[in-house]
Amino acid sequence: MNDTWMMILVLTLMVPIVFISTVIPFLTRRIESFGVTVPEAAQKDPDIKGLRNQFIWVNGGAGVLLTASLLIFSRGTTDDKSWSILLMAHVFGYLILSFAMYLKNHYAVRRLKSVKGWNTESVQRVVVSTKFRNAKLTLSNFWFIPHVLLILATVLIGVLYYDQFPAQIAMQYGMDGEVTRSVEKTYMAVLWPGIVQSFMLIVFLLCNYGIGLSKQIVEGSDPEGSLARNIRFRRIWSGYIIATGFAIMALLALFPIGQLQDWGMNGTMIATLSIVGLIVISSIILSFVTGQGGSRLKHASDNPGQTVPTQDMDQYWKLGQIYFNPKDPAIFVEKRFGIGWTINFGNKLGWLFIIAIIALAVSLPFILE
Repeated sequence: MNDTWMMILVLTLMVPIVFISTVIPFLTRRIESFGVTVPEAAQKDPDIKGLRNQFIWVNGGAGVLLTASLLIFSRGTTDDKSWSILLMAHVFGYLILSFAMYLKNHYAVRRLKSVKGWNTESVQRVVVSTKFRNAKLTLSNFWFIPHVLLILATVLIGVLYYDQFPAQIAMQYGMDGEVTRSVEKTYMAVLWPGIVQSFMLIVFLLCNYGIGLSKQIVEGSDPEGSLARNIRFRRIWSGYIIATGFAIMALLALFPIGQLQDWGMNGTMIATLSIVGLIVISSIILSFVTGQGGSRLKHASDNPGQTVPTQDMDQYWKLGQIYFNPKDPAIFVEKRFGIGWTINFGNKLGWLFIIAIIALAVSLPFILE
């Protein structure tokens, strides 16, 4: 891999990670700040605003410095293993620093909440509604039919054009563009993209199912408006899951085509970075458009009414990010810091979901052998 490709790969990986992790405080719900439930009015509190601004400068600044460091140290590196270690050290180093900064602000908000009396009964907290279950929360799984057809097409390419594949199937390229790992042509070696596509289809179906099943959170100051926004939020991200799933499967379908056409590393890298870049950019745009739970969406019938105070759930959120509530039957809940959903780790079914995903991922390499 030459320096140009290396620079593109570093920027493609680091820039989105740094950017989205830095702006997360502005995408969360109005009733939450760094994983802590607060009144909506508290978002304008000078101390809360100060914590957000501090997070932006420190988190963003650290990301810029580490990205520059990775670019500098990557130049001239020719050993695949050394560069992989260098890359992982910078990525995980940044994520650790970012999480440490989050924890600092999380505990700062908890102290502010106690000092300023934001945990009184007048706090605009959240209320759970069951009415939304009557609405269509996700796009139909019938939208995954094109994915199934794409899997069949990928398999057919491997079977029908099997004789035209090279005797050695390239599985990995080195930084210089040369093939560093190849396997003898077998049907398994040729058909592995279809197998991976099938695994990904299961994952995306489970994700779409989880979006529809997840617990409904309604902002207490505007129950009806936030309910409508949250329904739109789920539908939008359900559509994103379906579109993203198809894009990833299309990328996998290009691998056997690249083998037949002898694209080499450059063709593979261009296709991979183009599709991955499109997925990342679209996720960032959607995050800004929707906000967590649809908090940034507009709704024509928005009519803030009487505040509905309910129980504060902070005690069930460990470090503001891990939800553990054995009394809650919900398997999936919205994240408090970030966009999307997480597991209720106090629910046994949630653990079964995690174990199922891990089991599928672990078994995949053995299936491909």
